[in-house]
Amino acid sequence: MRTQHGLVLFTDSFGTASDRETFEWALDYALEAERHGWDELWTTEHHFNPRVLNSAALAMAGFLLGRTELHVGTAVCVLPNHHPVALAEQAAVLQHLSGDRFTLGVGRGQPLVDQEILGTGMAGFRDITESVALLEQALRQGRAKGGGERYQFDEVAITPEPAARRTPFVLASGSPESARLAGRHGVPVLLSPFIDLATKRAVLDAHAAAVAEHGHQVEPQDNIDSSYFAIADDTATAEQLLTTGIAETELQIAKAGKPLVERPRPTEEQALAGAARLVGCHIAGDVAECRWRLAERVSVLGVGRVLLMPEGAGSREAALRTIRDAAQVFARD
Repeated sequence: MRTQHGLVLFTDSFGTASDRETFEWALDYALEAERHGWDELWTTEHHFNPRVLNSAALAMAGFLLGRTELHVGTAVCVLPNHHPVALAEQAAVLQHLSGDRFTLGVGRGQPLVDQEILGTGMAGFRDITESVALLEQALRQGRAKGGGERYQFDEVAITPEPAARRTPFVLASGSPESARLAGRHGVPVLLSPFIDLATKRAVLDAHAAAVAEHGHQVEPQDNIDSSYFAIADDTATAEQLLTTGIAETELQIAKAGKPLVERPRPTEEQALAGAARLVGCHIAGDVAECRWRLAERVSVLGVGRVLLMPEGAGSREAALRTIRDAAQVFARD
């Protein structure tokens, strides 16, 4: 099976662009990706932050499904901010309209003020078990019934019915605990970009054990990895682009975001040090180095899809170069 490569669209303003310009850039990235050998586009969800602008992952996914022929997914819809039955309905609509080119990715998100405004605050952030179970029931069975603490309602039939009752659905996982939750429901995982390969392997092992324990079948290639991505003339330059870009994004998000739990904001030195610690785990370098790193992670993890984040390089120009040059990284000899 050929590895599928997905472009994650952060809709990053890089701290300078207008909102309209930022979304125009995102569409440019998507169209360039279609021209240069990418297989998929993935949208994100962030709220109340002028740095990363898209607050409507499903709306943007629907738009991109209409503008391109690529597969489109969400990375991710923040599950505590949405009713799981509403997510299932919207995913089913996109699946039917697109001819099965849509994957619903969901996750816990971050403990920021959006979860207080749109969800139930820290309670919803800490425990997504009920939401995952309802979403799985709605997408896999075409019916849902709420009998938990947060959701209580009589059984309903999902309309439109999820395509073949198998609308693709993945759960973002950065720890063995979240992987075990996915495994209990037979749901593939979308690995966090903020952990190293050894930790990712441990997350996948925990997931596989839970899948087997509960009698499900999830093939290794059903799981998805994610990584920041930068192509430059040499590895040192590419890694520096990511280190600086990721740190700047973290600092601006921390400045604008309102956490539900008070914590000190990182200093510039702390943000740079944190980004530098993991940069070797990302896909960064010249074309040959990026090709090697990509092949290594697919071999170690056994995943069938890798989501890549070129906006992490810190500028529109760097992102566009990486999107275009990726065709050489993805090329098969």
